[in-house]
Amino acid sequence: MSAKLNLVILFGGRSGEHEVSEASAAYIIDTLERAATYHILPVGITRDGRWFAYEGDTAAMRDGTWLEQGPVFPAYLIADTSKHNLYVERAGENEVCKIDCVFPVLHGPNGEDGTIQGMLELAGIPFVGCGMTASALAMDKVFANTIFDQKNIPRTPWRSVDNMSWRQDVSHTLNEADKGLAYPLFVKPACGGSSLGITKVMSREALPQALELAFSHDRKAIIEQGVRGRELEIAVLGGYGDPLLSPVGEIIPDREFYDYDSKYEAQSTSQLIIPAKIDGETHNTIRNLAVRAWRALDCYGMARIDFFLTDDGQVLLNEINTIPGFVSISMYPRLLRAAGYRDEEPLQELVRLAIEREQRME
Repeated sequence: MSAKLNLVILFGGRSGEHEVSEASAAYIIDTLERAATYHILPVGITRDGRWFAYEGDTAAMRDGTWLEQGPVFPAYLIADTSKHNLYVERAGENEVCKIDCVFPVLHGPNGEDGTIQGMLELAGIPFVGCGMTASALAMDKVFANTIFDQKNIPRTPWRSVDNMSWRQDVSHTLNEADKGLAYPLFVKPACGGSSLGITKVMSREALPQALELAFSHDRKAIIEQGVRGRELEIAVLGGYGDPLLSPVGEIIPDREFYDYDSKYEAQSTSQLIIPAKIDGETHNTIRNLAVRAWRALDCYGMARIDFFLTDDGQVLLNEINTIPGFVSISMYPRLLRAAGYRDEEPLQELVRLAIEREQRME
């Protein structure tokens, strides 16, 4: 009988999606513990960036009290490729825990944007999900949209604004920001996630306030022309070749657009319809575009890819999420469940893919 793999689950983090990460990680831990093939080491990152090995119940992760409830112990990794270890401080001494794989469950900046991925690549530690470059590109919608445009992947018209230009010349920047775009517009942080900092803007007069909100989350903002139509999503799982694609699902938001509360509040009444009621041609178009977008950014492991289906039948790429939500109402695990997978199977496949990628690089 083979030994259990030591799997570090990284959660929390410094982004505005800290609570979502805690809940997602709790789901992943509970699910993988049923598989009984891993020794799971949860490591929580506080809002101010401190790392702690957490040895308590996942319920305290879900309600955000894990740090106070404990037990927790200071923990850290180093970038020495000969030491794939987690170091945990106990009673003034470092306990050394060998690491076989890391599962980053860190939504948003400082986790989903290539920062953690780069550290793990430098250390030579296998990790779940996209690599540093793909993670950074997918998180930064300015870079991602530029690549999608170059690859002729259809998407809604857009522009970008940076905070420095905005501060230097508000009037000129405002005139350029919506040039060629038709209202309503959506203004969002370029590197945001989970719909934080997004505003639907109906007129030029409301644009400055929306940009200020976006700049409170990031130094760059993206402005996208609004789309009348349906919101569709597909889950992707696999390597650099031909990944597995789930059925297409549809989101019917319980408010004007699918914002943070719609995604994660327990009382949300947003509907997730799997499979979406679309024709075969539309279904095939979404699958084709999903693979093209996956390859365009060099994705690996997992992603949830979001689309719009306009009222006139056009499919437009919205965005790629390289660490999708894993809370109970999240679309990614539900889409894979609809593909016929038990909840633990995609997670086990992600760990296998992570180790396989590192072995190929040796």
